[in-house]
Amino acid sequence: MKQAKHMFIIVLAAVGVIAAMMMGLKFAFSRMVSAAKPQLPAPIAPMQPAEVRVKVEERNAAPLENGAVVAASDAVAIVCGNGANVDRYETRNGALRSIARRRDLPKEDVAALMDYLASTKDAMRVERVAALKNDVMNLLRNQEPPVEGLADALIAMFDGGAHPPAVLDYCIQHLGAMQGGLNDTARRRVLAVLAMAAARKGQSYAGTALYSLAADRRATPQQLEELKRLTLALCGPDANPAARVAAIQLAGERGFAEALPVLRKALSSPRRDAVLDIVAIGSVGLLGDSSDSPRLSHFMKCDSRRASAAEAAIRRINERSGAK
Repeated sequence: MKQAKHMFIIVLAAVGVIAAMMMGLKFAFSRMVSAAKPQLPAPIAPMQPAEVRVKVEERNAAPLENGAVVAASDAVAIVCGNGANVDRYETRNGALRSIARRRDLPKEDVAALMDYLASTKDAMRVERVAALKNDVMNLLRNQEPPVEGLADALIAMFDGGAHPPAVLDYCIQHLGAMQGGLNDTARRRVLAVLAMAAARKGQSYAGTALYSLAADRRATPQQLEELKRLTLALCGPDANPAARVAAIQLAGERGFAEALPVLRKALSSPRRDAVLDIVAIGSVGLLGDSSDSPRLSHFMKCDSRRASAAEAAIRRINERSGAK
């Protein structure tokens, strides 16, 4: 018996060693890939928990077998906070996951979920509420036929101003994702809300709205000019840090050279922020000229991420100018 116990301990130790080795290899490989292909980071900066921005997660929906309607209704009640454990995210999220692939929810369940989205009271922490409501939005967007009035409901949530920024950020993300499938009237309403959100420089969701506007493939010349104006406004130091990073990155991608004075000033400021530096370096590399190379060279002496970004930016400038 003692020998068996001893062997069991040895096996556990071996498994632990193998797991540690695999984690080490995974980390090393990740570092190698990052070094080989320097890229600009996503337009996200550290924020308070109530402003956590998580990318909208799309799910490939598929209807469940017949006879699951009653169970779905029970799950919807739990998701909406009816019954015991209303303050437990795990319970309510588990109920939501059980119906996440449904495309054919009964009208009563759809109405209940729409009411839950509009509600501003919940026993859970704000970031948990935001995560749950994001998944509810995904579920409603997956319904067939499309849920009538969903875009209007999200617009009303944004206009009402009673929801926390994290929930409003999800509203903006989903409205942006929906705009391509809306009729012209609904699309114009959505674009107006996105422009309004992008103009709120103090909010993190301004950057989210900016990228949603940039994704509009049917934008008119006037709308593209408005996108440029909003982008340049968010590049300034008075914008929310996350929104500013998004705008600086978009300015580089869209070739908005008017942003260069602000970007040069940001890179010359005594106040340093790693994410802002890396994104600004990348955009200067896309928009700048040879006069920017000395300023960028300064970052070659910094940490590896800034140095890699500066090296890539100088290379882009040299390629455009024909310098070697």
